[in-house]
Amino acid sequence: MKSRVACVRITSPDGQRSTYDLTPCRTTVGRSTSTGVPDIVLEPDPHQLISRVHCVIEYVDGAWSLVDNASTNGTLLRRNGTLSRVLGSTKLRHGDAVYILGDFTEDSEPRYWKLKLDDPFRTEPAPADSSPLAADPAPYLEYDWIQMRIWRVTNDQRTEIEGLPPQAHKLIRYMAELSRRNHGSPVACTRTELIHMMWGPPEEWPRGRIYDETNLRNIVNAARKRIEADRANPKLLQTERNIGYRLIVRARPTDPSGPTRWEPAG
Repeated sequence: MKSRVACVRITSPDGQRSTYDLTPCRTTVGRSTSTGVPDIVLEPDPHQLISRVHCVIEYVDGAWSLVDNASTNGTLLRRNGTLSRVLGSTKLRHGDAVYILGDFTEDSEPRYWKLKLDDPFRTEPAPADSSPLAADPAPYLEYDWIQMRIWRVTNDQRTEIEGLPPQAHKLIRYMAELSRRNHGSPVACTRTELIHMMWGPPEEWPRGRIYDETNLRNIVNAARKRIEADRANPKLLQTERNIGYRLIVRARPTDPSGPTRWEPAG
């Protein structure tokens, strides 16, 4: 039955469906924690891929808008068959679908939450995104943000990285995002920052559970096993003495704003 009000039709990574009716008030999307619950809760979230307030849907100047709340794993928007990344705020149109990373398959393939806007009062088609693709030279670990694929680039030779464990991928994705926000320059992350990114702040940990540098080092080693040509002499995921780790990475040419026809699996 079609809603008589604007709503979001939600499909979980495992295909469960639900509907959330929108109001002119601000609608938050994310995961619940001991400190609060968003309006639209995306759970389960087994790998903590979803931020507490991941994104926001609001009604501004007569139109619905989507705001990515500086989420760790970002927000994707599918419009007219074209998928692009949401940076900051963007206006929504009837039929737009928002994708948020929610899980991985046993083969490390990403699975997404899908939130489709149903706005019966605004049915005009949205224009396709025609952003140009940018060149991105130089050797580095290359990350395709939308398709979540990784390549090691050495002397103009590109080798795709396969079989990366979910937690190792989460680590690389986070550090790649920090590099993007730093205009493509690598960022050194402290061990404490990465521990909190992986497992949340200590107050969210299960009772009696402690995550420390040993847990983080295990994930770093798992990542190095896949991305480094010689993991005993890491060049891409480097150790910063007395600080933490630095990832030598750049975005793929289609990231962050270039369009792609890739369709994420639900």
